[in-house]
Amino acid sequence: MTLLNNLPRKLIFAIVIWLIGAVFFVGLTLNISWRLEDRGVAINTAGSLRKQTYYILLLLQTDQTEKLTAELNHFENKLQGLSNLKTATLYWQHNNHNVLALNQVNQSFVQFKKNIDAAEKNNTFDAQLLASTDLFVKELDALVKSIELENTFNIHIMRIAQIMLMLMALLSAILSLLLLNKLVIKPLSTINLGLQKITEGDLTTRLNIDTNDEFHLVSEGFNQMALHLENLYQNLEELVKKKTIDLETNNQELSTLYEITSFLHKEPINPDTVHTFLETILQLSKASGASIRLLNQQGQQMDISANINLPDALLQNKSCLDVNGCFCGQSIHKSNAVFFPLEKISPDLHCHKYNIDHLSVYKIQLREQTLGLLTLYFEDKNTINTELRLIHLLCTQLAIALKNNRLILKDKQYAVLEERNIMAQGLHDSIAQSLSFLNLQLQMLEQSIHKDLKENIHQHLDFLKQGVQQCYDDVRELLNNFRFKLNLESFQDLLQSVIDRFKAQTNTQVNLNFISTGTDLSPQQQLQLIFIAQEALSNIRKHANATVVDIDFKNIQDITLSVQDNGIGFDPVQTGEKSGHHIGLSIMQERITQVNGMLLISSSLQQGTTISATIKQQQR
Repeated sequence: MTLLNNLPRKLIFAIVIWLIGAVFFVGLTLNISWRLEDRGVAINTAGSLRKQTYYILLLLQTDQTEKLTAELNHFENKLQGLSNLKTATLYWQHNNHNVLALNQVNQSFVQFKKNIDAAEKNNTFDAQLLASTDLFVKELDALVKSIELENTFNIHIMRIAQIMLMLMALLSAILSLLLLNKLVIKPLSTINLGLQKITEGDLTTRLNIDTNDEFHLVSEGFNQMALHLENLYQNLEELVKKKTIDLETNNQELSTLYEITSFLHKEPINPDTVHTFLETILQLSKASGASIRLLNQQGQQMDISANINLPDALLQNKSCLDVNGCFCGQSIHKSNAVFFPLEKISPDLHCHKYNIDHLSVYKIQLREQTLGLLTLYFEDKNTINTELRLIHLLCTQLAIALKNNRLILKDKQYAVLEERNIMAQGLHDSIAQSLSFLNLQLQMLEQSIHKDLKENIHQHLDFLKQGVQQCYDDVRELLNNFRFKLNLESFQDLLQSVIDRFKAQTNTQVNLNFISTGTDLSPQQQLQLIFIAQEALSNIRKHANATVVDIDFKNIQDITLSVQDNGIGFDPVQTGEKSGHHIGLSIMQERITQVNGMLLISSSLQQGTTISATIKQQQR
């Protein structure tokens, strides 16, 4: 019966049984109806034989020989047709009576035919022939009655079969309802009731469906679900408490991480900053001591940047500063956090001599670059906190701060070197040339004194005075150029102050056209454009002999600063060949390059000079 342990198989089994019974009873009634049709034809045929018997006597009496012979043959053919009753399948006992009666009729017909043939030959028609004929007719009557009795019996059987079919249909409907109620409706109602109770909060509800099918599996799953819900509900308070503790721990870690990260990125990285960071790590880890050692550029030596609660003898030990001289340094090539039980490594280690039982080493690492090590010292292994994920994150933030601090220092160094280079070029273009001129005049003065050429002496002295004054003016101009502050005035005011200083030095007419409707200039753009304007005006003062200078500034989409004079101009080709004498032009080119701009210089002899600096919008 294990095959009937699921609902589909039960339903299929019931349908197959019902179908077999229905096919049996329907087939039985069809078979009986077909037999009734056959027996009806036999009754008609047997009944007509009685009439045909008397018709044969009439033909014999009237001497119709041909018709008599034909009628006898026809009579014999009908009897042959009735003989098929013998070959029919015998379902009921009445078939035996039919066969016996038919056999008797066949035997009597043989005798009847002989009597007819004899009477025809002798041309006699007597009472004996009539008596035998009546006897033969009675046997035909017996055959008809036998077939009629069989038909009557078959009709009763068909009615019984039809009644059984009706009863089976009614019974199958009742059984179907009962099975449907037992196998489907009742289990579903039980499950629905259980769900309602669970919904109402009764978590002790359990289902008891013992049907050995899918509903039994569903009830077991329902009971497991209800048990799980009950356990969850009972342990809900404990789970909430645990989750609350975990959440508070995570919040505390995030708060600590935020505070330390904010502190590291706001404050400059110095020994005090690293010491404050180390104090926080010491509180989190509950270690007895801690140290931060930073690697040098070669990655072979370490420098103790900060330490807490470590003896001086340990700090001054050279092996503790060598990457390959201690186990802490060797952890650079291992995982992020390494724990060392010192007793198992070596009892002679310097750390172990100062009541240090265990070490915990973290790499201060950014991506693949290790900047240093954080070492935590524990006197008791039971105080080691193995969940130190936060410390690893804090070490990463320290590495980011150290890297940023180094980059800032490099940027400052680069800016200082770059500005020194520009200053050196400016000094070379102005003061160095003036000093060279003064040196030449002194040599020529010395020769004139030696030769006692008084006119030449006075001339060289005048040149020396002019050269000293020119050198003084150049130094003063350089000092003024490097002293102004961008944050005190707007760019227009700064540009105007440069123009005013130039006008005071040369009494040259300067026309300023200032248009600014675009976004404000960045401090770097202001600085470089002001320097370019100063350098251009300085070149005009020294070399151009100009009377009018036009300065045009536009900030609409692109930024354009143009300085044009009506001076003597110069040949750009010859100037390029003697670039050492015109370092100011290269200085302007370097400055515009720093803000991703372009510099265009247009000049020709006796036609003046135009210097145009442009910063495109997409480059701003």
